[in-house]
Amino acid sequence: MSTVSRPSARVVIVTRTKNRPRLLRRAIEDILQQTFEDWTLVVVNDGGESAEVDAVLADFQEQLAGRLLVLHHAESLGMEAASNRGIAAADSEYIAVHDDDDEWAPEFLATTVAHLDSHPDDGGVTVETEIVFEKLTATGREVEERVIFEPQLHAITLVDQLHYNRFVPISFLFRRSVYDELGGFDESLAVVGDWEFHLRFLVRHHIGYIKGRPLAFWNQRRGATDADANSVIAGDLDHHVYSLKVRDRLVREHAAAYGLGPLVYQRELMAAEVGRFHARIDELQRGQEALLEEVRALRAALDEERQARGAWSQLPGKAFQQARSALRR
Repeated sequence: MSTVSRPSARVVIVTRTKNRPRLLRRAIEDILQQTFEDWTLVVVNDGGESAEVDAVLADFQEQLAGRLLVLHHAESLGMEAASNRGIAAADSEYIAVHDDDDEWAPEFLATTVAHLDSHPDDGGVTVETEIVFEKLTATGREVEERVIFEPQLHAITLVDQLHYNRFVPISFLFRRSVYDELGGFDESLAVVGDWEFHLRFLVRHHIGYIKGRPLAFWNQRRGATDADANSVIAGDLDHHVYSLKVRDRLVREHAAAYGLGPLVYQRELMAAEVGRFHARIDELQRGQEALLEEVRALRAALDEERQARGAWSQLPGKAFQQARSALRR
């Protein structure tokens, strides 16, 4: 297998993997399809079987010659530590994390590198992304559904990002200078480390967004529970727990810097606004019920009129005329 002690290129691609040789193979095939070629690949085997990883990479010895580095961790250090080790092992201007189960369009790197080259004020750039729900088979995969991730998204903002992660690692290319400035990924987080990194990123730097058609594909396997499972689906509870951990830490840091006063005020203001909101909903519901009651009354009156008209129409012609004349008198 061809490896280099410390590769260097404009882009370093970090691929994190663990006991998923078939997905690793697909990821490498995908990377080799990139039209932009000034990249180096660091494969981080985070606690998986090293022989399986080496066997896969051996099949790409010629294509990856001079631009591959493999890191084997005897025990898993976690996703964020794997990213940090991979990034530290190579020199580059830009960084991309291409996990072993995701994919790019062939022009992903060419498009994102060109964007950062022409937008020096952007610390990174992300692209429109498609979620691909897949089922792995003996011969490949079956695609169950394709859905655009965040179809309403037109720009990356800190306001939106505070709610939840609006873009995922496979869709993101960013400058190493910003990564160094931020101190890398938080290795204390078992999950949601990318979201936390993106929050810190957006506090200091703008992130561009390329919309139009999907250039990144976030693959997910709904029913998988083994090594082939997607971390977002398989680790749903962990995502909730660590999301709360990040939010709590940010609130405590804010309180330490500015005191609890602003937070208490905002909390009470929010409670008051929520109360007014619910009161307005109750008022609208009462109005709706009143309108419905009026509609029901009108409908009943119309039904009575129709019945009366039907009774009149059944009278013999002479009797009907006599009745009309009597009513007129």
